[in-house]
Amino acid sequence: MNIALIGGTIESLLVAEHYSHQHTVYVIEIDAEIGLPAVHPGRIMDLDTVRAYFSKSQLDFLALHANPNGWGCRWDWVLKHLAANVAREGVQFLTRTRILSSTFQDKKIHLQLSSSERAKPMELVVDRIINFSKLSTIGEGGKKHFTQPHAPEEFQALTGVSWFGGTVLSKDVIDSSPADLQIQRGDGMTELWWMNKPEWKPPHGFIEQCSAVLSPDVSELSFDSVVARVREFLQDSI
Repeated sequence: MNIALIGGTIESLLVAEHYSHQHTVYVIEIDAEIGLPAVHPGRIMDLDTVRAYFSKSQLDFLALHANPNGWGCRWDWVLKHLAANVAREGVQFLTRTRILSSTFQDKKIHLQLSSSERAKPMELVVDRIINFSKLSTIGEGGKKHFTQPHAPEEFQALTGVSWFGGTVLSKDVIDSSPADLQIQRGDGMTELWWMNKPEWKPPHGFIEQCSAVLSPDVSELSFDSVVARVREFLQDSI
């Protein structure tokens, strides 16, 4: 079976990893890089969960740091290692690629694709297409996907609220405004996440900062929670 996944999210990478063992999988990403920008807390709760997806050397690279509630690391490193692993399993990435249309013919889904990497549009014929991204989102160069007239399957994202995330020097945290989620990493940095952007400014400034729509439930903001939702989706889609 040929399966196309729209969006290079961590959810799509985990689904790609599952299906890659028995099927041909394509990940279609409108931007130039998979998984970026990484707008999610770098948090892992159970080391056994992450060990199922990463080698020892990759875990060493992640430099997991123990916190009172879980382990901290850079989320973009989690994404990049996972993408590399699924590529080794044969998953094909079509970056800088957008869907022009999706039609159902002869029990197959025909996708018309356009890419800045190719001079002419191409057709990709698949058995399933699953969407992991907001199709209304405008990507690189002001472009977006058009999946009509055939609607893809949908991986349902969690209902979210607006969060503000800032990475600071760990020594600056002592003076910080109380955060809704605090994650110390092994690189001397600490991620602070608020559901309302604070007026507080760290003494040395924010090394990184972002806004994201994430679940208001802090227990769902972890790699483990993503894995659990993906496994539930896979079970329901059998």
